[in-house]
Amino acid sequence: MAIVGRWPRAIFYDSKTTLFDWAWSWRDAAQSYLDKYGITASVDDFVERWVRNFEGYQRIAAFGQYTPITGVSMKNALADTFRQYGVEGDADTDIQVFERLQEQVPLFPDTEEALLAQQALGVKIIIYSDVEAKYLRMYVEKFEHFQPDLVATTDEAGYHKPNPWTYRWVLTKMGLEPRDVIYCAAPVFDIQGAMATGMIAAHLRRKEGRLSRATHTPGVMPADYEIESLHELTTIVEFNRYPERYQRKG
Repeated sequence: MAIVGRWPRAIFYDSKTTLFDWAWSWRDAAQSYLDKYGITASVDDFVERWVRNFEGYQRIAAFGQYTPITGVSMKNALADTFRQYGVEGDADTDIQVFERLQEQVPLFPDTEEALLAQQALGVKIIIYSDVEAKYLRMYVEKFEHFQPDLVATTDEAGYHKPNPWTYRWVLTKMGLEPRDVIYCAAPVFDIQGAMATGMIAAHLRRKEGRLSRATHTPGVMPADYEIESLHELTTIVEFNRYPERYQRKG
């Protein structure tokens, strides 16, 4: 049971590239497109261009009508990428390669152990994603022992990240205020929206499983915490919820 007055009361997680190695499915799909169309580019270069195109569509969608990311934004971004490589690709059919891979998207090695440890500290664990609900369910089913306190997607809220309304929808659903929560994500895009909503944010800079090779995004507000693993976030949460433990160690 959570102790009244302890902070944070919850950790609010992005799912893709934060808890689950979503980038793996991009790379695997990209390799199949390179092979199919004889594109003379590296997997990294193809994915980087595809991601940039995708992020453009998501920025448009964030403050407009909800759009399914795989069936619309990613597919349209794939079509743009094919055109940029001078290929007459069939994005309507080829996106199915990516869709079939979603069932195999793995957990990162630290994910389940860290979430169990964090939950044991008395915090609620929220997993929230832009990905369609059917895919998020596939990812969450990978947990062997951990049970999140909330699993939800932006299609339920009707707003994409980083629109502040989508974060507020989750907080209202959980009976939380922004000040109650640490938000944790790998994408800078997500972090900015969470901070605009009033949450403390931890930017997860994984060395592996990054969707983009870019290491710096100019002109953005830095997160409150910069971490390289979920175990670091466990330590941050324990220090804040139980500072007396560290006082005794000192």
